[in-house]
Amino acid sequence: MDDNYKEEIMAANKKVLDYLNSNDIEYEVVEHPRVFTSIEEAKALGIDADEIAKCLVINMRGEYVLVVVPGDRRVSNTKLRAALGNKRARLATEAEMKMDFPDWELGAIPPLGDLFGLPIYLDIDLIDHETLLFSAGTHTDSIKIDSADLINLIRPDITELCEDQERWAA
Repeated sequence: MDDNYKEEIMAANKKVLDYLNSNDIEYEVVEHPRVFTSIEEAKALGIDADEIAKCLVINMRGEYVLVVVPGDRRVSNTKLRAALGNKRARLATEAEMKMDFPDWELGAIPPLGDLFGLPIYLDIDLIDHETLLFSAGTHTDSIKIDSADLINLIRPDITELCEDQERWAA
């Protein structure tokens, strides 16, 4: 990893921490080996994958929204498009992510809509957890936070977004 890359990633992580601190949110930074999926993250941390708040960037014809779902669940395109009221909603491409979110590691966007000026949608199953973990903007750091604090902070639209009974094995 070159030094510029390290600095960019540290800056992304700092943005998350600064945002949480400026909002007086209690949290814990949890370091783990470099992982690229919610399932890998859960295994590395010794927790169930449904405790991971997986954040996805959705493109709606050039406008983005953040969608947050349990780490072991798949988004239902039908439910997503119904919740967003947009039949063309789709996952942002890697090229779009690199261009429009250059300060963040690909696949490690935190579910903090205010950092990006984006609306946020949260799957209803996440509200059942006392605490949640989400990416701190890197593939080696997560934030552990009280789920009620996260919900109060991000003020999401809470709805059903996932496939019924579709869970990825941990």
